[in-house]
Amino acid sequence: MKPETAVKEKSNLIVSTANKNEYSVLGKSVIKKDTMEKITGTAKFAADMEMPNMLYGGVFRSTICHGVIKSFDASAALAIPGVVTVRTSKDIPGKNRIGIIIKDEPILVDDKIRRYGDAIAVVAAETPELVQEALDAIKVEYEEYEPVLSMERAAEADAPIVHGTTNVHQKKHLEHGNVDEAFKQCDIIIENDYETPMLSHMFIEPDAGIATYENGIMTVYCSTQNPHYDRGEIAGMLGFPQNRVSTIQVTTGGGFGGKLDISVQCHAALLAYYTGRPVKIVRSRLESTMVSSKRHPMKMHYKTGATKDGKILAVEATLLGDTGAYASYGPAVITRAVVHAAGPYEVPNVRIDATFYYTNNPMAGAFRGFGVPQVATAHEGQMNALAKALNMDPIDIRILNAHRPGSVTPTGQVLGEDVGFIQCLEAAKAKAKEVLPPCEPSAPNKRRGRGYGCMYYGIGNTGLPNPAGAFIEVLPDASVNLMVGCADIGQGSTSAMAQIAAEELGLEYEDIRVTPANTQVTPEGGATSASRQTFISGSATMLAARMAKKTLAEVASKFLNVPEEKLIFKHREVYSADDTSVKMTYIELMNEMKRLGKLALGCGAYNPRTTGLNPDNMFGIPFEVYSYAATIVDLEVDVETGLVDVLNVISAHDVGTAVNKQAVEGQIEGGVAMGIGFALLEKIETKNGKITNPVFSKYLLATAMDVPEIYPIVVESGTGETGPFGAKGVGEPALIPTIPATADAVENALNIRFGKLPIQHLDIMRELYKK
Repeated sequence: MKPETAVKEKSNLIVSTANKNEYSVLGKSVIKKDTMEKITGTAKFAADMEMPNMLYGGVFRSTICHGVIKSFDASAALAIPGVVTVRTSKDIPGKNRIGIIIKDEPILVDDKIRRYGDAIAVVAAETPELVQEALDAIKVEYEEYEPVLSMERAAEADAPIVHGTTNVHQKKHLEHGNVDEAFKQCDIIIENDYETPMLSHMFIEPDAGIATYENGIMTVYCSTQNPHYDRGEIAGMLGFPQNRVSTIQVTTGGGFGGKLDISVQCHAALLAYYTGRPVKIVRSRLESTMVSSKRHPMKMHYKTGATKDGKILAVEATLLGDTGAYASYGPAVITRAVVHAAGPYEVPNVRIDATFYYTNNPMAGAFRGFGVPQVATAHEGQMNALAKALNMDPIDIRILNAHRPGSVTPTGQVLGEDVGFIQCLEAAKAKAKEVLPPCEPSAPNKRRGRGYGCMYYGIGNTGLPNPAGAFIEVLPDASVNLMVGCADIGQGSTSAMAQIAAEELGLEYEDIRVTPANTQVTPEGGATSASRQTFISGSATMLAARMAKKTLAEVASKFLNVPEEKLIFKHREVYSADDTSVKMTYIELMNEMKRLGKLALGCGAYNPRTTGLNPDNMFGIPFEVYSYAATIVDLEVDVETGLVDVLNVISAHDVGTAVNKQAVEGQIEGGVAMGIGFALLEKIETKNGKITNPVFSKYLLATAMDVPEIYPIVVESGTGETGPFGAKGVGEPALIPTIPATADAVENALNIRFGKLPIQHLDIMRELYKK
């Protein structure tokens, strides 16, 4: 169905382009599978786990950010009664390099120190207090090198080298059309600089895990977003085949990308390997924030050209990013940033150049959005500046240029039918007319502003294989075991998989038991990142259920004398589409299966239909499907204090098909809160490579007191041709558009352009003083 003919249901804030009424489980607001454990406090996090004869582990870390170890002496630590072992890089039996894309990070330093907090040694002792005493007793002498602490210094010819022969970590170039010629045809050109800061995930639960080595099998229980990746890194370190390593994700208290990298897993496993006893490591808040990955700080220069009626003809941008001491997800972040740099608009001429540098700053990695929040700040800033310059409505200029079915992206990809961007824009605009009051300040010292922000987001890894699998068994009593590798970190993937399986099989949500993220039981699920799990693991789950259902349908068809294609599986019954009185219950079906000696088993695997990107111009199909969003922010600024009060946020998201409507709304609401923090509050501060605000009392986060009235709008563009029943993803998209919309609202309230985030109250007062 065309975007302009979408059906709008204001009552429940859903805009749908397809009939979703036929679903019996999908789209319902079911109670999450882990709800009771969490609200009763019985859920066990990694730090809660205890084992008989358990030791405690800790890590001795560098106090410089660039240099070498001249001497290391652990004799005083080993002399402490109750200290069992101290191990260094010399004790690693296998590989001493880890990294999700590039293996450049040592598990324990063996050549040189590249960041503050690099791991040098690990300690195991009988109590946490003894661990700390041992760490304090270790003596180390360093030879310090000049640190590289900025992108500008990293780029200089005489700069010290962090890795290899150059500080250039990654370079990307995207070119589409004839940019130089297009700018000559433009009636207006907008050129601006933008800057976004280094940010910390600040997940509530610090990193933790416990390792045990028994009967030749290393088992690690940990707080993680990617247990199958963890398994590979642990096996590589120990020199084990992967079937001798079991990684089990336990209840995880948030991640946002910060628990994709290896944290305690290898260190705990190494200590368990040498001691033969279970070893638990729990990072303190300070240690966790100091050494976990961060969001890439970026500097961006944008040039946008358009006709006088608002049609964009060309976008040119230069992106610079600081990946810190190690690669982590840097290659993925720069690639996704470049692909999305022009925004959700059909721009015929695009040129993007991006360079990420190694420095001796904290390692930057995956963080909700993978570089898209940074570039969205810029491409939406450009759209808002263009609308002002042309005196156009900020929604109308976006609709004029918006992606729609058949649009061509900067990578040359032709979009399919599941593009709901225009529906998002129209729904947000209609909701604003319905609920937002006049844009007038509430007091003489207040200034009121309204801001706009949009985004599109490719679901899954960028132009790379990222498959996931699922196993399923329908049991004799019509209950179901589903085994799926995706890690649920609170976003509800376990529940989504259960709904997808129930819908496909014609059972109820309550009938499905899900075993997630256990590498000895579940197939590869890939990372819980890139908003990929509902789309990819959900597709694998659907295919696994479909395989089991095929066997069930063969038996039901013969029993009911109804062709397989005429059978409907729904609400624990199987019946004829032509005559609903011709039916059998699921229990009757399973009894017939038993009589015939048949098993209802299924396995499924799904890998998104993408292509690699041409290294010369980045042409290709990086994603099978994209999610879209449009957000309006209404706020007030107190000109006497510089404090910002966000009052109302309308955020419309195209999710394809909502698997769980309430969960989608929850993601949107959480994303709004985080987006406000990104735009107005959050910033990692460093001195000589060391983070100076690593705790909640110094790192400003949006809290419940900062959350405005939020109007989440669920747009469903799913045709069912891609993803499970047309579902896409919303986890990362939920964050992105609020950031530029909040910045735009502040700038409109004060008539001051900032360009650099966050816009904290001191920044506002400084600019007001200048003005």
